[in-house]
Amino acid sequence: MAKFKIMLAIIFVVCGGLSAAWFFVARQIDQQIMQAINDPSVNLSCAKRSVSGYPFRFDVRCMNATVLAGDATISIPKIEGTALFYRPTHLLAFLEGPISYENAFTGAKKQLRFETANASARADFSLNLKRVSVQMVAPVWSDQLIGTVDVAQADLAELHLLARAEKDTGFFAYAKLDNVQSQQLGVESLNTQLEAEITTLDQNVGNWVFPQTLQQFAADEGQLIIENYETSGRVVPLGQSEAQDISVNAEGEFTLTEQGFLQGILRTSSKNIVSQIDLSALGPMAAAIVGTPDEEGKHHIPIMANAGVISVGMAPIYMVPALF
Repeated sequence: MAKFKIMLAIIFVVCGGLSAAWFFVARQIDQQIMQAINDPSVNLSCAKRSVSGYPFRFDVRCMNATVLAGDATISIPKIEGTALFYRPTHLLAFLEGPISYENAFTGAKKQLRFETANASARADFSLNLKRVSVQMVAPVWSDQLIGTVDVAQADLAELHLLARAEKDTGFFAYAKLDNVQSQQLGVESLNTQLEAEITTLDQNVGNWVFPQTLQQFAADEGQLIIENYETSGRVVPLGQSEAQDISVNAEGEFTLTEQGFLQGILRTSSKNIVSQIDLSALGPMAAAIVGTPDEEGKHHIPIMANAGVISVGMAPIYMVPALF
């Protein structure tokens, strides 16, 4: 009997300790949400928020969330995140649509609908990020200014960020869009995928502070390496009724100067892209921008960034401001 009482006491103590730990962590999570709500750089508000899931999970819900960014307002019906009590560094997140966008200055009203939208992030207990994955099934982007006009849609959109193994810096990235369609833009069907590497970026998210993280990235001569970019499919050229095949491939590398300006080059190879662009407005600069096609009908056009100045071919077209 004495042993049973001791065992029962131990169970109560353990359960009580775990319960106290759960409520302590839940309170910390709620405080973090309040900090985000009160942070002027985030401007997040929730009509109703809750932390539940006792005793094995932490389920965080933000109902009718609103994010303010200047003149823009983004509204999300529900944001939900969950993590197991014994594995708090593996987070799952879910969004409920549609997501609405309004700009008070321009009057623009947009909406993003989807079947499902979820994300996951996994880190170790030192907050070294190991993997991030984001997936959206059947996204539809529409204009809401006068009624609902669907602008573009896709079967699937996804993004993955994977830490470089056996290193404490750097990530590999992979993104793709399946079966993009847009009647307004004459896109019958396009498939896009991107493979890239980010070197020297610290994997510990606890060290991510703007702009110091970007400054350190520049000091370490970090690079964004576009290993492969590919888009292919069928589009209807302006003024025509028949779709034709197009393709574009690219690879290159970019970095940041000590002053925070973009520097690098993207080497592109495309087919049936240039022929669909009205070059008359470019005048004599057209040849400098697009060049001439090779014997296979492909245009090879470098897109260069030199101290933030973006040039297509030999013609400067845009200036990217310093990133820090």
